[in-house]
Amino acid sequence: MKNKTRKFIVSLLSFILLISFTACSKGEKVEDKGNSNKVITIKDSTGKDIEIKLPVERVVSLNRQTSEALKILEVDDKVVGTGDTTVKNNPYLGFDNVPDLGKTDKVNIEEIIKLKPEIVFAHTNRNKDVLEEKLEPVGIKVVRIDNYLPEKMNDEMKLLGQIFSKEDRVKEFLDWKKNLESLVEERVKGIEDKDKKSVLALSVGFLNSDGGYRVFPSKSKDGKPGVGEGYATILAGGKDAGDLEWNPSEKSTTILVNDEYVLKNNPEVVTLHGTWLGGYNEENKKAFEDVLNNIKKMSSLEKLDAGKNDEVYIFHTDMLGANKRPIGVLQLAKYLYPEKFKDVEPEQYAKEYFNKWLGTEYKGIWFYSAKDK
Repeated sequence: MKNKTRKFIVSLLSFILLISFTACSKGEKVEDKGNSNKVITIKDSTGKDIEIKLPVERVVSLNRQTSEALKILEVDDKVVGTGDTTVKNNPYLGFDNVPDLGKTDKVNIEEIIKLKPEIVFAHTNRNKDVLEEKLEPVGIKVVRIDNYLPEKMNDEMKLLGQIFSKEDRVKEFLDWKKNLESLVEERVKGIEDKDKKSVLALSVGFLNSDGGYRVFPSKSKDGKPGVGEGYATILAGGKDAGDLEWNPSEKSTTILVNDEYVLKNNPEVVTLHGTWLGGYNEENKKAFEDVLNNIKKMSSLEKLDAGKNDEVYIFHTDMLGANKRPIGVLQLAKYLYPEKFKDVEPEQYAKEYFNKWLGTEYKGIWFYSAKDK
């Protein structure tokens, strides 16, 4: 009797295994619900713990740098609305087909609610508490990340990967980014401090319209790196000609200084930054030439060593201030130390970034040298 029972059990198990193998061979499997109805707790860049129900299908991005990060992670189809001049300044992202919810300080909250997003992404230091007060009572989570401050960018990208289950894509992008950063690090690490070029990073818009100086500091009051445009100087092997410290709680990323301050520090190199000059849709270098000529007429730029030697370089803010920073840093390093980067063409990396990570063609003028005139 025991033998019969044993034979029956063996036969039954064999039958079950056969059925399982057949099902698998036909591509059938038990559905893996994956993240369906899973709840995770994340910590955004303000330190706030937030519960997120997965999968996330509808989001609004009120930060154009976060919008670009979402494009990199290939979850742009989840974006149902943008703000922060995303459509104007980042037209290559393809978000012109979703509602533009306004500038950072004039967000249309009623429209956001109508779109029924699960998450709204916003800067850490803008619209403080207003979004939370209006959106959280109706079940919309507010996640605050910046995606442009040097010391936070990698962690914020990883956070997005966690929210959208795109950890592999994040790792691939960060590895690519690290390889590019290492290229610069290796070539400038041996430069002694006395041989480093002194650089002052300035707002091109303010200088062009007012003749005055607004500086992007390379460091913050909390001892961390400053804003991207300023910190790029350090990454490229230069040294900050100024001694200013940025307050991260301030909305502005620049500090106003007078002529005396700039003339006293007399930088060897000046970098100029803005979103209105250059970029994806710029086709003519004449716009840069006109701006430089105007700046020379209405400011003390030509009294500086940088102005006398045409060591003046214009960068579109996005090429040094956010996800494209490694490319802009490479170009800046080549401007500062051309002999160390003779075999490197930064625009090749820019093309790769647009093609591989944004899925679109590379075009426009993103940086310009006064020596090109």
